[in-house]
Amino acid sequence: MTQYIQPGTESKFVAPIKTTPRGITWQCANVPCKVESNDGVNIKLLPFNGKAFTILNENFVSEFYHLDCDEVYVYAPNSTYPDGKIAISEFYIKSISIKKLKKHFESKKNILDAIEKAEQDAYHSKGNQFCATIDKYNKYKADPKTSKLERVGDPIFNRSVRHSPPISKTFTRENFENSPSYPAPIGVREEDFAWPSEQNEILIELLNQIFSCENAPVCPEEIISELGLDIKPGSHMCLWCGNVMDVSIMNQDYCSKEHSVNFCHRIPELGTKKGNVYIGHCSCNREQGGYSEAERIDQIIRLAKYNPAYREKILKELA
Repeated sequence: MTQYIQPGTESKFVAPIKTTPRGITWQCANVPCKVESNDGVNIKLLPFNGKAFTILNENFVSEFYHLDCDEVYVYAPNSTYPDGKIAISEFYIKSISIKKLKKHFESKKNILDAIEKAEQDAYHSKGNQFCATIDKYNKYKADPKTSKLERVGDPIFNRSVRHSPPISKTFTRENFENSPSYPAPIGVREEDFAWPSEQNEILIELLNQIFSCENAPVCPEEIISELGLDIKPGSHMCLWCGNVMDVSIMNQDYCSKEHSVNFCHRIPELGTKKGNVYIGHCSCNREQGGYSEAERIDQIIRLAKYNPAYREKILKELA
């Protein structure tokens, strides 16, 4: 018997069984969707990581399943969200609008580029060229590939909101190919994941850094107040070399050969999180490589431990 969602029932959250195309965007597998309305024929759903859409009630049982919730959390045990649950309050947190800020600095390209880069890093995951497009997905479903030598799709989205399900580094190609969503994407990289509340904190932190650099233009008081910024002019430093950052050397042109300034990570594996990302020099970021600050310190300690000359130099510099 078809399991319809009856109008007026207590079913508040559901989730799709697999990732499928919905228009020009993806409906992501196992992401909680809030039931916005239900007239017995159509159900309007608001997915945690996307825009509202409508399904036919009669299609519910083949495409969705019910989720439990209480006053604080919606529980999504089939998802890869931390602890298999999402705070319901996170559904109502909106991205901070910085349209007024970008409009004010539209004639200052280096600052505008930095602002837009901060916004992108705060709210969107990195790209992935291996992710199947909706067109390729539809062609595959119409004529599935059988060759094991041909790679089809990838579990990671080619850019998505950062509160899409995080995919563990231990998730294998075999796991993906056995997924009901295959070859559609199902989430974002672990280091790209952040709750909506965290994303807003990251954006504000990066904007504070931009306008706290040397030679940064004055941000209007009205915008400072609206966004809740805490700007300390001329104070922001590259944490690798300790020098104050100068916005006049910023170059964030897409695909430019050399970026003088980078958005650096103190612990690269942790990704873009509050307190872990800062505006620093590209040259310093290359020196750090893919290692965390703590790992680099451990390397220095090993060198100094067995080389008296290095040890004496370090002690002298720290004195």
